[in-house]
Amino acid sequence: MKKLIIAAAIGLTAFIIYSEANREPRERINYAQALPEAPAFEASSNFDGQWEGKRIDISGDNICLETRILGSIEDGKVSLRLMYNNTLLKGWIADDGKLELYSDNERWGYDFKGTALNGQIDGEWKVSNAPCRGSWKVVKV
Repeated sequence: MKKLIIAAAIGLTAFIIYSEANREPRERINYAQALPEAPAFEASSNFDGQWEGKRIDISGDNICLETRILGSIEDGKVSLRLMYNNTLLKGWIADDGKLELYSDNERWGYDFKGTALNGQIDGEWKVSNAPCRGSWKVVKV
């Protein structure tokens, strides 16, 4: 009986090693969005300053946590950080308050849309490769 257990353990170990060695490498789930050289519009410095707020999830999925958002706008260049996973949203803001944002997250396909008006930015967000979605809001501090 002891020899049978040892032989089975050796066979299982050999199978696992063979399977892992011949498995195709994992691909990234999502690629970060490349920040273009320039926006599709003229960036506006009308919204320059420090901003903070939060992102709220309405999907109810437990991977979609609410998080603080901190950042700044300088010369119309937007830089906002999702604090729970350190994702950086970069882009520009137009004179009419419309945002163009790009994510640096290699795993999650973030899509943030928003508009600035009267010292706050409100918008919607979603993740292309997860059920996460909701609203977000930051205010100028």
